[in-house]
Amino acid sequence: MPRPSLLKCLTQVTSPHHTARCMSTYIQASIKSTSSSNLRNASENRRPTSQALPSKARVVICGGGAQGAAIAYKLAQAGWGSDVLLIEQGELGGGTTWHATGLMGILKPSQLETRIAVMSRDMYLQLEEMGWYTGFKQCGSLYVAKKKDRMYQYKKMLSCAVQHDLECKILSPDQVKEYCGLVKTEDLLGGLWVPGDGVANPWEICLALGCEAIDKGVQVIEHCTVNSIKQEDGKVRAVETSKGLVECEYFVNSAGFWSRHVGEMSSPPVAVPIHPCEHYHLHTKPVPDLPPDTPVVRDPDGFVYFRENEGRFLAGG
Repeated sequence: MPRPSLLKCLTQVTSPHHTARCMSTYIQASIKSTSSSNLRNASENRRPTSQALPSKARVVICGGGAQGAAIAYKLAQAGWGSDVLLIEQGELGGGTTWHATGLMGILKPSQLETRIAVMSRDMYLQLEEMGWYTGFKQCGSLYVAKKKDRMYQYKKMLSCAVQHDLECKILSPDQVKEYCGLVKTEDLLGGLWVPGDGVANPWEICLALGCEAIDKGVQVIEHCTVNSIKQEDGKVRAVETSKGLVECEYFVNSAGFWSRHVGEMSSPPVAVPIHPCEHYHLHTKPVPDLPPDTPVVRDPDGFVYFRENEGRFLAGG
């Protein structure tokens, strides 16, 4: 649940009655309104996808979300474009990507996660340099802590930030209030400020990566379901799909919350330590005088976060 001070503010402005898909479209459109007018919107410049399933591919990627599209793009950049096949059971970007809340944190609890996040940020900036709209806005993240263990974790993250040349700073409860006056600080031990964090539009980013990958030779097959992954002598040999069999050398499981299920399709099965779970977020009506540069406030001890989105609160937990 949100903190009392935030809950009081949120209860004054009830969420509009939209379907999930309409809500996502509205969120994306709101972020888009603040972007440069000279950037292209990938959702309005889609590339035609392939209709016929090839009999062979060097790499088969299962899942056309932001991760799968990014992997396809990176492989194409490395010169593998014509040898890569991306399979999506629905439409590109049509899984969990289209209704994500767009938080973009570059400082993570582990060094590996931080390195991946920094690479992702740099890739999104490259997309904007190429003329694609990503919705990136650098507003910073404000992490708060109610427990000593959480403050210890933040100090570890600060040490990790030094290695990656990322700016961040440990805050006292009073300083937390200075960065965001909406936060109730009486029960806080402190916080962590990461100015390089921000928000972005994952759906548009996914589609932009897909466009670039297709332009570089990657084949994308939509409305195609993976049925099984065939192995021989410990190596992947082929992928059985709803549209036929594809021989391949490498198989990339990028199916999001379906990854565990896809791993079990392999023979022998591959254990993927992930499971799907529900995540809720709400989008309020306009909140008067809400600053557009309000940071993303993250409360891991309270299992809640909130951000500003076009004069409204977007909160989740």
